[in-house]
Amino acid sequence: MSYGLRTFSEDGVVELDTDSFTYQVLHSQTYTLTGNGAVISVPISGFNPATCTAVILPTTARKNEFNESAMPYMRVAVGNVTVRSKHPNQPGTEDYGSHIQFRLLVMRFKN
Repeated sequence: MSYGLRTFSEDGVVELDTDSFTYQVLHSQTYTLTGNGAVISVPISGFNPATCTAVILPTTARKNEFNESAMPYMRVAVGNVTVRSKHPNQPGTEDYGSHIQFRLLVMRFKN
């Protein structure tokens, strides 16, 4: 490679360069959480946390200072991204948790 960007490890080994680096959108869709333990599980073919990333992008303005406007909890696994309105270990049964509308953007960054 005569030009481009390269990323090296501590040992000087090329980790990522323009020969192995690409952005491929695997999934892009909007969702709305309804609070109180809402769970959205999205199966995504080809998703692997070692070569892909998932990002939550809020699509509406923050409504207030309370937990309804908080960022949701996200967990990734091979072939699946799960978004929850609150952390699964968070106690309480009352109606709380994130109520935001967001775009889930999933991209492959490495071949």
